[in-house]
Amino acid sequence: MPRVVYALRWIVQVADRTAQAAVACLVGAMVVLVFAQVVFRYGVVRPIFWADELSRYLFVWITFLGAGVAMGRRAHYGFDYLTGKCRPALRQAIAIAMATFGGGFLAVCLVLGLTGVEIVTTQRSPSLGISMAWVYAALPSGAILLLLHLLDQTLTPPDSGPVQAGPE
Repeated sequence: MPRVVYALRWIVQVADRTAQAAVACLVGAMVVLVFAQVVFRYGVVRPIFWADELSRYLFVWITFLGAGVAMGRRAHYGFDYLTGKCRPALRQAIAIAMATFGGGFLAVCLVLGLTGVEIVTTQRSPSLGISMAWVYAALPSGAILLLLHLLDQTLTPPDSGPVQAGPE
């Protein structure tokens, strides 16, 4: 493999490890937060007024980063029944076309996501008072991670497996 591919794989591994750790922390925080909200709402009868909003924002981040983590593990659904019956040359052409369309879609998500972040920079969330740019930044962050994995999976042979991001 060329050095560029090795460098890309290293970048993807670091990004993937970071995203996995972030998703794990966000899920843990969301579980604790929702549990505390239930206890305070029904046990103490004094709900945490900002808990619903924060858990919603955490879920948004979990969704977009989790999509990238799943792509790194090749865990997204794929319908390969028809392509499995094609000749190898046609199968490769279909894979390239799908990667091109997927990459184009993710590039649009990245650009529009960055535009959205810029638009809502001064807008504040109702309960937490944080900039909504923090919430909207989940889309371009997830798109970058997905693009990295798509590029890595396009440049490396399919039998090389998913990016190994640590002990399983």
